[in-house]
Amino acid sequence: MRFIRLIIIVLIIVFFAIIYTQNLEVFTHQFQLQMDLNQYMIGPYITKNIVLILSAFVLGVVVALIFGALQIISSGSDSRQKSRRIRELEAHVAELSQKTQPSASAPITSTPAEDEESSDSESSSNPFSPPSS
Repeated sequence: MRFIRLIIIVLIIVFFAIIYTQNLEVFTHQFQLQMDLNQYMIGPYITKNIVLILSAFVLGVVVALIFGALQIISSGSDSRQKSRRIRELEAHVAELSQKTQPSASAPITSTPAEDEESSDSESSSNPFSPPSS
């Protein structure tokens, strides 16, 4: 849709450029275009200045459209690759959470003596715990 809108805008600009430059003397000069390739000669063609200006403009638009299309294709490929990577990581996280749930639901049994030792060692190693009495 963006390309169609861009093509319409370009055609409107070309149309107004033709109307604007049609009667100005600066743009009515004629040029003889030819290319001599020793074996083959292209031309001579007689053309006006406005034809050269508008053809350069249209050529620039075509090149910009090609590069824009290539960029869109590249960004679409990157987007698909990143979404695939996100799905892989989400599956990995779900797998890890499934592995940790059974071990977390198992009851931890410890003796009261172990609880006292662990609470003493935790309180002495934790600088933010309240002082022991």
